[in-house]
Amino acid sequence: MRSRLGSLTILLALAAFAVFTLGGVPINDWLDQRSSHTALAAQVEEIERLNHEYELRIDALNTDQEIERRARADYNLVRFDEEAYAVLPPPPAAHRIQGVWPFGT
Repeated sequence: MRSRLGSLTILLALAAFAVFTLGGVPINDWLDQRSSHTALAAQVEEIERLNHEYELRIDALNTDQEIERRARADYNLVRFDEEAYAVLPPPPAAHRIQGVWPFGT
């Protein structure tokens, strides 16, 4: 009877060990998925925020005033009744040569 009780205890211990070992793997996966879900949810929030900002910019770019402003600023366009002038930057300052030999005083 003792032999049977000992082998039954060992068998139950092995069964319990197998259940905890095999049952622990899905729990670890679940915990990993939970942490990655949190990180991905934060990325989705950031992307949705950026998309909202882009939608606002697109709406602003579709107005006549913004189209005219961009055409004037980026492409130097003018209306048919306006005159365009190009203003050149000032010339660079002349370089002064030092008054040392061999250039004289």
